Amino acid sequence: MTYLYLFGGIALVSAIAAIMLGRATRVWLVFWIGLIISILSVIGFFLNKSDSVDDTFAEQLATFVPPLISFAIVAGWWVGYAIIRFFRRR
Repeated sequence: MTYLYLFGGIALVSAIAAIMLGRATRVWLVFWIGLIISILSVIGFFLNKSDSVDDTFAEQLATFVPPLISFAIVAGWWVGYAIIRFFRRR
């Protein structure tokens, strides 16, 4: 249950950050940042699952940032983006 609360808290902070950035800048910037962090999160997940020793900086970073945190950031970011898009259409 602790991990669920941690996931929700990180996702909430990420959604708030996306909303604040979307209000300060253009919505397309929030979209592209979300796309980049989504791709990096997937790459980090697969690098974290490799059996090799952490030889490269990317593998060390993937080990440092667990999938729970990276996917919580991605989920929260896209929820924030959806909220921005909803209110911009009104």
